[in-house]
Amino acid sequence: MPDTNGTDKHEQTYEVVINGTPYDLDDEVVTYEALGALAFPGHDPTAIFTVASKTATAARGASGTLLAGAPVTAKKKGTSFDVRLTTRS
Repeated sequence: MPDTNGTDKHEQTYEVVINGTPYDLDDEVVTYEALGALAFPGHDPTAIFTVASKTATAARGASGTLLAGAPVTAKKKGTSFDVRLTTRS
């Protein structure tokens, strides 16, 4: 059903910033893997990332570094992520 602005209430997007680039997400919950894919499209599937956020809420209310396989809840507007490829020896 459209709201007073003519947009569909069910078509909410979540404005996030990943490594300085803005993205619109369809869901407030985003995973470590999805953030890696957005930050580095076509990356090596065995790549490991460091994902950090100051404004997102991880499972159990934690914030900071996101672990592989873990989801995080983005705010409607203003959630920022720093995603870096890491190397292992």
